[in-house]
Amino acid sequence: MDNVFETKSGTTLTLRAVKWTASWHIIRKLGGPEVLADPESIKKLTGLDALRAADATEQLFNYIAGWGVVESPPPGSMAELEALELSTPGQPHLERANWLRFLVLEDDDEASTLIARVLALTWAQTNKEQAVSGS
Repeated sequence: MDNVFETKSGTTLTLRAVKWTASWHIIRKLGGPEVLADPESIKKLTGLDALRAADATEQLFNYIAGWGVVESPPPGSMAELEALELSTPGQPHLERANWLRFLVLEDDDEASTLIARVLALTWAQTNKEQAVSGS
């Protein structure tokens, strides 16, 4: 599985697997694997269900972008995040997620593709580890 992701803006990102159990915990909050198969179903939710899904979607992006991408924001981007009041000193994973969300990725489709690619790497690594351990 290729671990390089080229963004529409021309930024090259190196992807890595994240912990499957953490990802799965958030995916269950979204509604389980059915939501991953049909992401448009989230748009049909209303009320409290819609609020929970929005929160879980942000949580999933922050986790995947924060831990599943190797590169850190360049210094110029850090100043931009500070100007936008999105700087999170001492929380490099959240800063990475904010950098990607607000300054690198162009739209929700690109963010979804990034999430899918990291989850695919994670799934492949998890299957490989299980095969090695015999479980």
